[in-house]
Amino acid sequence: MRKLALLTTVLGAFGSAHAIELKAEPLGTLNLEGALTGYILHSNNTSDTKKTRYDVGSAIISLSKPAEPFGFTLMGGAYVTPVVGVGIVKTSQNTDPFSPLPVAYVEYKPMKEASVQVGKLPTIIGYESAFTYTNNYIQRGLVWNMQPVINNGVRITYEMEMFTAKAGINDGFYTLSTNDPKFAFEGSVGVTPTKEASLSFNFLIPDKDAIPNSTAEPANKREYNVVASYTFENLSFGADLMYVEAPKSSKAGVPEKAKASGGALHLSYELKPIKLSGRVEYFKDNSDTGSIDLVGLGDGNKGWTFTVTPAYKMGNLMMRADLSYVNADSAFTSNGKKSQARLGLEVGFLF
Repeated sequence: MRKLALLTTVLGAFGSAHAIELKAEPLGTLNLEGALTGYILHSNNTSDTKKTRYDVGSAIISLSKPAEPFGFTLMGGAYVTPVVGVGIVKTSQNTDPFSPLPVAYVEYKPMKEASVQVGKLPTIIGYESAFTYTNNYIQRGLVWNMQPVINNGVRITYEMEMFTAKAGINDGFYTLSTNDPKFAFEGSVGVTPTKEASLSFNFLIPDKDAIPNSTAEPANKREYNVVASYTFENLSFGADLMYVEAPKSSKAGVPEKAKASGGALHLSYELKPIKLSGRVEYFKDNSDTGSIDLVGLGDGNKGWTFTVTPAYKMGNLMMRADLSYVNADSAFTSNGKKSQARLGLEVGFLF
């Protein structure tokens, strides 16, 4: 089963990360990992006030202990989550919504098949990672832009041979950061018919009256997601299908029900020290009388995107470029254009 935890994605993004093992009695063995990267992105026409943005990509340290039977994971620092076609903000502004400690949870594993996690947890929805250095691309896709990132809550996982099930209660789209937190229910059912292939259905059902916050507007979005992956030697395929529905609620700021959908196909080929990744996606935000934008390019907009990212990793050094293109039916840039191309570069160290 493709693990949806962020730390597992760290190990898979550019091959194995160079984790540092620390002996800390009586806790046992601790794993220390991290990254320090910088990036630059240039757009041919802008979605915000700047055509060119350069900043810290990731300045992250991760400390974890395997659950044997108790464990924990802490990830802290500064990070940015640029999205194709969407305006890019400073790293400090990107870090603030989830705080400089975006992931922090404890884990109890009473048996080989089951575990319980409590705290600030990475979402179980989606194919792409929240942190740039753990992702195949510098920029996330618009399908990722519809998905949750971090939840505060409790998650139970049970694995049995080919099958995996997850269930949890959390604060949905980070509503614990508001003065009116609401519960949400999450779940996932996955199957791994072979070690090379996996398929999962994931969902998040927030309270219909969950109010907007700095991480999501609206924050009452019901999410239904299918993720598939297949690896054949050096070639990897992935699919990420999304359906989103925001129910009508005056408290949530949704005057009429809104819907959106999208799908992304991912492909990567790795021949160390080089890795080439590509993503093609289609998105559609249904028009609604409430003018609710669930994708990020305006209410009722639809279109497609592609991204190509060649990367080089040797030892702790990582370098990659990003070429992306977005084409939509309606204008979405600040200068009234229906398309946008971006060229990016990220350089840094992983340990």
